[in-house]
Amino acid sequence: MNNFFYNVSVAIPLRQTFTYHSKQKIIPGTRVAVKFGSRSKLGIVTEEIKVTTIQTKTIHQVLDNEPIFSEVELKILAWASDYYHHPIGEVLGSFLPTNLRNIKTVLDDMDSVAKVEIENNPFQKNLTPQQTEAVKTLSELRGFAPTLLYGVTGSGKTEVYIRCIQEQLLQQKSVLLLAPEIALTPQLEQRVKDQFGPAVGMYHSKMTPAKRYKAWKQFRAGEINILIGTRSAAMMSAPKLGLIIIDEEHDASYKQHEGFKFSARDLAIKRAQMLKIPIILGSATPSLRTLRLVDEKKFGLIKLTKRITKQNPPKFSILDINETPLTSGLAPQAIEAIAATLKQQKQAMIFINRRGFAPQFICSSCAWRATCNSCDSSLVLHHHLERLICHRCDSAFGVPSDCPSCGAEQLAIVGTGTEQLEITLQELFPQISIFRMDKDSTKKANSMELLLKAIHESKSSILIGTQMLIKGHDFPNLELVVAIDVDQGVTSLHPAAIEEMGQQLIQVAGRAGRSDGNALVLVQSRYAQDKNLLQLKKGNYLNFAKSILAERKALNQPPYSFEAIIKAASPKTQTNIDFLDQLKKTIDTKRCIAVGPIPAMQAKVRGSYQHHLVLQAPTRTDLNSLLQDLINQLSKNKSSNKVRWSVDVDPVEF
Repeated sequence: MNNFFYNVSVAIPLRQTFTYHSKQKIIPGTRVAVKFGSRSKLGIVTEEIKVTTIQTKTIHQVLDNEPIFSEVELKILAWASDYYHHPIGEVLGSFLPTNLRNIKTVLDDMDSVAKVEIENNPFQKNLTPQQTEAVKTLSELRGFAPTLLYGVTGSGKTEVYIRCIQEQLLQQKSVLLLAPEIALTPQLEQRVKDQFGPAVGMYHSKMTPAKRYKAWKQFRAGEINILIGTRSAAMMSAPKLGLIIIDEEHDASYKQHEGFKFSARDLAIKRAQMLKIPIILGSATPSLRTLRLVDEKKFGLIKLTKRITKQNPPKFSILDINETPLTSGLAPQAIEAIAATLKQQKQAMIFINRRGFAPQFICSSCAWRATCNSCDSSLVLHHHLERLICHRCDSAFGVPSDCPSCGAEQLAIVGTGTEQLEITLQELFPQISIFRMDKDSTKKANSMELLLKAIHESKSSILIGTQMLIKGHDFPNLELVVAIDVDQGVTSLHPAAIEEMGQQLIQVAGRAGRSDGNALVLVQSRYAQDKNLLQLKKGNYLNFAKSILAERKALNQPPYSFEAIIKAASPKTQTNIDFLDQLKKTIDTKRCIAVGPIPAMQAKVRGSYQHHLVLQAPTRTDLNSLLQDLINQLSKNKSSNKVRWSVDVDPVEF
């Protein structure tokens, strides 16, 4: 019997496939077990090739009776491998449930699950005229039709999603609904489940591998019709996928920062394009990239400009705190506003994107600063744990009683975190319930759900939290929002800092005043006359975004140009610099601008120094072509073995 020859991807950091043979006919997309060196490894057949004269090893086991990835899915993932310049084996492995990454797991060994019947529940809410028009327009979309659903917070985007999902179910099709972080959008999850019951499945990292595998099988088999998931669900197989929805499309959490550095948002758009199906991108604060595509008529636009409660949006006020004494970061006017709000039996929210008690622990005598030995970042004081903790690598240290450098006892804290605010406000308002929502307070299972339930059951209370508090939550009794420590967005060198600050302030403001129109948002700043803050004060995100876009276009910055970062990490700074300098000399400056080598904003992480070479090109084609040339050079350059290097295309953090 003749041999068949196949290219097989293996999940290793090599940018190639490997040729094997088998006497069995295998459909591309199927998992196989192959010998790689002296070990057996999982491989995925990517294509059948013609008879080859080179010596090849045998595929010693075919693990599945049918392919894991369809032909179209293989093409999409091959595009992702090329676009993000990441090894194809690791790309394919990223979208396998954990159970299927093991050669001991055979797909047919799993028990099948009974088909879930779709419940035809009546809709719980009536639509507004704007929602009705949005549903009509979206339901008429055919083929690849990317559409931005811009809706101010409280305008009812979720109800529009619900109706669009129902239209797909009536056509016997499936829907993929992506959310940036499942733990931060419990009300979205609950609303979809309330409407469609057991037809809804979940897929995210907080689920056990067994539950993720079950959801993968059910959605792939058509046993459930709606799947809600985070970025790892972007390529979940479905037999008749009819619609993709990306909720909070602007959220940076859609970008993976370690390993395969892909954007689930952009991958989902590519998937919709190749499947020729509609995709809806929902947000109250759309990304600048999406707004540019809308301006160029490449994306459609539907607006929901009114809250479903018909209440006015909250009023913005900027507090200049330059000459103001602060109490744990709070201005006296803010404390007075909190007291007045509580007196009215309403809730107040304090938004600060810093967890812990204090972000810095220093010596007032010699200026010693507590830093992480591995990351060279400031250690954060956690009062409850009595520890200094690195928020990069989670290393924890005891709190010294005197300065390790000069021996003085003049140790002090600098700055404010959520934990400090909680303690201070409890002292100021001892009879009031205070709820803190951050990574530390929501570690335990179901802690988020219990916290939200307690908030909804309380009338007069104070909510304190990081950005976890501002995403997808509905607090009907919330009347006041105080945003502190926002000046990082004004002064930061981070290219996306202004955009992110605007999104956060509009999102946090949208939590307030949903039951009446008397809500107030107080933004504390030392830059009260900053033009961006004054623009945000008007409460119109689209106008704010358009002004930023105009500046970006004039300066030829993203989204009007395209960026990538070559990242280098090693135990020695000079090794990184020499490596990136050598690489930079080979770049054709007519094709792109190269900036660097420069230290990363987090210059040292887990014992390794981090340096970047930032590349900017006028078109995606120019950038990808340049990156391919550079990677080909690096694969032949022995000096590249001295550093850990990677490519980050369309970076969102520096």
